[in-house]
Amino acid sequence: MNRKVSLLIILCVITSISCKSGPTQQVSSVAAVVPSPSTVKATGYVTDDANVIDEATRKQLVTTFAALKDRKKIDFSVVTVKSTGDKSVFDYSLALARERRKDSIEANVSRLLLLVAVDDRQWRLQITRNLEPHLTNEILTNMSTPMTDSFRQQQYGEGIRKYVNAIIEKLDQLDIR
Repeated sequence: MNRKVSLLIILCVITSISCKSGPTQQVSSVAAVVPSPSTVKATGYVTDDANVIDEATRKQLVTTFAALKDRKKIDFSVVTVKSTGDKSVFDYSLALARERRKDSIEANVSRLLLLVAVDDRQWRLQITRNLEPHLTNEILTNMSTPMTDSFRQQQYGEGIRKYVNAIIEKLDQLDIR
């Protein structure tokens, strides 16, 4: 029992650390209308609700994700939003990932969902449990530097593409099927 409690505490600490991927946005006195995960749906491989990914990059990502799914049975998707509103980036991305899984007819598929909240300056990658030993928080954070550098220059499509390619390169090195 003590081991389970210890593991749960460690998981909570890691999760809270990984959620702090960027500066937080100050709360304003004006309430913004922000789509909730129930209105923003992860449809297809790329859902660009924030309109920050150019068409060429979107097509490249779709092609890359389709090839990954064929090759490794891994469903990877990207969702951009302006803001997660009053929800944490973790909760928002988790709701999207669960919705995407629920809407899928495919079983035994590993999944990744990258959420980028542009105005909140935060991002989160949700992954299925079977990928966690291979894509630890430390590995994912280290691979995110080129993405966050691009985000600072407001080159979101380029940053997403760099991070996606780094993750897929890592997945290709592993014997995951």
